[in-house]
Amino acid sequence: MEGLPIGYPTGSFGHGGAGKSQIELFRAVCIAAGLSCWGLTVERRRVMFLSCEDRADVLHWRLTRICRYLGITLANLHGWLEVIDLVGRDSLLFATDPRTGNALTAAYGILAERIRESGIEVLFADGISDTYGDSEIARGPVKRFINSLLALIPPDSGAVVLIGHVNRATAGNGATTEGYSGSTAWHNAFRARWYLFPEIEHDEDGARAKRTGKLILELQKSNHGNIGTQIEFAWDDDAHLFIGQAAAASLFDVRHQQRKEQRGILLALQACTQAGIAVPAAITGRRTAYHVLTAQAVCPNSLRAGKAGIRRFWREIEALRAMGNVRDDSIRRADRHYTATLALTPEGLRACGQCRRGL
Repeated sequence: MEGLPIGYPTGSFGHGGAGKSQIELFRAVCIAAGLSCWGLTVERRRVMFLSCEDRADVLHWRLTRICRYLGITLANLHGWLEVIDLVGRDSLLFATDPRTGNALTAAYGILAERIRESGIEVLFADGISDTYGDSEIARGPVKRFINSLLALIPPDSGAVVLIGHVNRATAGNGATTEGYSGSTAWHNAFRARWYLFPEIEHDEDGARAKRTGKLILELQKSNHGNIGTQIEFAWDDDAHLFIGQAAAASLFDVRHQQRKEQRGILLALQACTQAGIAVPAAITGRRTAYHVLTAQAVCPNSLRAGKAGIRRFWREIEALRAMGNVRDDSIRRADRHYTATLALTPEGLRACGQCRRGL
């Protein structure tokens, strides 16, 4: 399934109460049943869903409605989906013992045995804070925790999905491309990362914003494919579920837009350089890279299209960094303090020349 790489960990993040658990349970059911999920192709696998937040009655209520919507029964999932209620139980799988240094818990040993006996291939853990007992900002334990879960699944057919919360500041910034909490070790360890957030619309003067009632699940990282896939969710009163559908744009259209926006950013950065305008690397504040570069005429209008444009802008900045076209730099201000800036690399300058020839 797109955004769920085989043999690797995937993160799914969002604010508490946003709807992550129901949405990821829906994904788990689709994988266990071998059914298309939100328009994305699925390969059938044996799935285990660890629920540390919802009890058995809530899980059964959701599963019944998911199956009804998909046109299957709970019996169709027998032997393919195992849902475990861990509410009120010892759910910590990883917690370093200060005396011995050992981190894998007794619960981890029980889980490992159960996965082995059931032939589980895909493991969902809802959520990170209930199964991980070390510091979220400690890089080493984070990586060891994720690797310990990967060790439980077959590398050629399995996957691990970890569901986590984001902090309040992140949840309040729908434009963020960094939809996760804790150390960057979480971001680095995941080969794919999804972020769930409420859709926001602005009034005509752009002064007020309000939620539309829809949710957006965005693929913000994918080491084995393209990022930017968005699933739009709307509440269905009959199904009593958030029902998702992939954005209508084709993969060709998405890639074309990505190339166009990346070219525009490079040309805007070149124009600023030629005009002696320093481009700040800041992502928040009154003067950010977004403010400076989108003010340039060569910057595509699509990047000026509200929150969605802002999210794409920062995503393309990260892509240009990864391609070696943009680098982090700094300048010394009149007060002798240094300010972080963005600058073109030699590769970026050559790419600008190619961009202009292609205009």
